Amino acid sequence: MKKILKVIVVFLLCLGLFGCGGGGNNGKTKLVMWIMPNSQEPVNDLRQVLRPFLNKNPDIEVEIVSLDWGSAWQKITTAATSKDAPDIVQLGTTWVGAISSMGAMQDVSANIREAGGGQLFVDSAWATSRIVGSSEVIAVPWIVDARVMFYRTDVFRRLGLTAKDVSTWKDFEAALAKIKTAQLTIDNKKIEPLGITGKNDWNVIHNLVPWIWASGGELLSGDYSSSVINSANAQRGLMFYIDLIKKGYVPIQCLEQNSSQISSDFNNGHYAIIFDGPYQLKGMTTPPERGGGGGTFVAKNFAVAPYPAGPAGRFTFCGGSNLAIFKSSKNKEAAWKVVQYLTTDDRAQVAYSQLTGFLPAKKSAFDNPYFTNDPFRKVFSDAVKTAKAYPCIPAWGPIETVVLTRRFGLMWSDVVKDPEGFGYPKLKQHLDAAKQEMDVMLERK
Repeated sequence: MKKILKVIVVFLLCLGLFGCGGGGNNGKTKLVMWIMPNSQEPVNDLRQVLRPFLNKNPDIEVEIVSLDWGSAWQKITTAATSKDAPDIVQLGTTWVGAISSMGAMQDVSANIREAGGGQLFVDSAWATSRIVGSSEVIAVPWIVDARVMFYRTDVFRRLGLTAKDVSTWKDFEAALAKIKTAQLTIDNKKIEPLGITGKNDWNVIHNLVPWIWASGGELLSGDYSSSVINSANAQRGLMFYIDLIKKGYVPIQCLEQNSSQISSDFNNGHYAIIFDGPYQLKGMTTPPERGGGGGTFVAKNFAVAPYPAGPAGRFTFCGGSNLAIFKSSKNKEAAWKVVQYLTTDDRAQVAYSQLTGFLPAKKSAFDNPYFTNDPFRKVFSDAVKTAKAYPCIPAWGPIETVVLTRRFGLMWSDVVKDPEGFGYPKLKQHLDAAKQEMDVMLERK
C-alpha cells in the first residue's frame, strides 16, 4: 500500500499538482522580484503597473517582495554569494558597481541592443547600468531621482521675488538675505529662509555634491584612480553652502535633522525654500485621504525651480534605481520580459511615476502630457538633463557609505559646534582626511 501511495504522489508531482512543471503553479513560470518601498504601497502599486503585462503573458507569474532599504544591501549581497536569490532585483544606482563586481548578475547588453540601445534612457541613468569601461550591462535604468528647489510663492510675492531671483548663486544668496531681513510670519509660522539637513541624514553626500559640481569640483579624478574631493573648486562649492548657515539663513538646529524632517517642516510652513526630489512633489499634490499633503496652506502656495547656477554651471544629483537579473535565475527569458516591460514601455514608465513620484528612466516617457502639461514636472524633466550620477565603479559603494557619509557627518558636527569658527582650514582638514580614505578604497578595488 505504501508503494502505491508513493507512485501516486510521484505521478501527481509530475502533473504539476504540487507546484512542479513550468516552474510555477498551474504550469506558470513563477518569478520572484525584490523591490524597495518606492511608494506607500510598493507591492500593490507594482502589481497594478504589471497588470497589463501579465494579462498579455498569462504564462508568467510574479511574486513581489518589498525589502527595507536598511536591510536590502545585506540581503542582496548575501543572495549574490549564496545563489539563493530572486530572479529580478531592484538595485540603487550607487550600488551597481559593487554588486556588478561580484559577478552574480546577468549580462543583458544583447537584450538592450535588441530593445533599442542605451540611447533610450536618460544619459545620467544609463551611466549607472554597468561598470565604467565595461560592455556588460547588468542593471537597466528603471526610476530616476533628481532634486530641485521648492519655494513658497506667497513669501516670494510679498517680497517681490520670482524664480529668476534665485537662478544663480549670487541671486540665491541675495534672496535668502531678503527673506531673513523681512522676518515674515505667515499662518502663525515664522518663516526661516532655508531648510537643509546636516550630519544625521543618509542623503548627506547627495545634498552636498550639486554645490561641489556647480563650483567646478569633482569627487574623483578623470580616470577614477584617486580622489580630488579636496580640490580648490570642491572647497569653494562646499564653503558657499556652509556659509549659508554661518550667515544665519539656515537655523542651526536643521543640521541635526534628516530629509524627512526638513520636508515635513516645509510642508508645515516653516521654511521659504528647501531642495527635494519628485516624491516631495507627489506628496504635496496628493489629497490627504490618500496620504498626501494636497490642499494644505503650503500646498496651495509653492512652486519649483532648478538649482541655482554656480561658477561652473547648474547641476543636480541623479539617483534612482535599476533592475537586474540574477545569473542563478532559472527563468531568465521570462525575467527579461518583465524587466523590458517595466523599463522600456512608456505606459509602464509613466504609470509607475504617477504612483511613486519618481521620474522615468526612459527619455520618451517625458513626452507624455503628464510631464509636458504640468509646469512643476517640467522643471524636473529639465533638471534630469543636467543631472549627474556618481561613477559606477566597484569601490563607490564603500566610498559613499563608509567614507563620505561619515566624513561629512563629522564636518557638519564641527559646523554645529562652532559655526563662526568653521572656515577653509577646518574644511580642508576634513576633505584631506576624506581623500586619504577614498584613495585607500580605490587601491583595494
